[in-house]
Amino acid sequence: MEAATLIVRRYCRGVHGTRGETLCPACAALLEYARQRRDRCPHGEIDSHE
Repeated sequence: MEAATLIVRRYCRGVHGTRGETLCPACAALLEYARQRRDRCPHGEIDSHE
C-alpha cells in the first residue's frame, strides 16, 4: 500500500472519525488529487534511497 494512502487514512480516522479503510469525501478527494499530481510529475518516481 502506498504511503499517501496510509497517511490520509490515519489523518481521516483521527480527525474525521472514520473507521477501517473508509475515507470521508473530503479526504477521498485529497487522496485522488495527490495521486493525480504524482502521476503527472515531470520528474517521474523519486527513489527514497538516494
